[in-house]
Amino acid sequence: MAGSPAQASRPDGARFNLWPLALVALLLGFALFGDRGILHMLKLSGQKTILADKIAVSEAQNEKLRVEIAALRSDRRYIERLARTELGMVRDDELVFQFSGRK
Repeated sequence: MAGSPAQASRPDGARFNLWPLALVALLLGFALFGDRGILHMLKLSGQKTILADKIAVSEAQNEKLRVEIAALRSDRRYIERLARTELGMVRDDELVFQFSGRK
C-alpha cells in the first residue's frame, strides 16, 4: 500500500505530512532570492555605499568650485594669475621674451 507523494512513513508506522516542510522551503526561498530578499538587500546596500562615495566626491568638487567662484568675483590677484597663466596676457609696461625650443 503506497502513500501519496506528500506523505512519508516513519519506521514506527506513523505518517507525517511534507507540506509544511515544502511551505517553509518556499518561504525561505522568497526570503533569500525574492525582490525584497536578503541577497537583493545586500546588493542594494553595496550600491548605496558606491553612490554615497560618488556624492561625497561631487560635494568636494562643488565646494572647490564655490571657492573659485568667490575668488573670481573678488580676488584681483587670482584673476591676474589666471589671465597670465591660461591666457598668456601681460601688462602694457612688461617686455615678453620668446625663446625657440631649438638647441
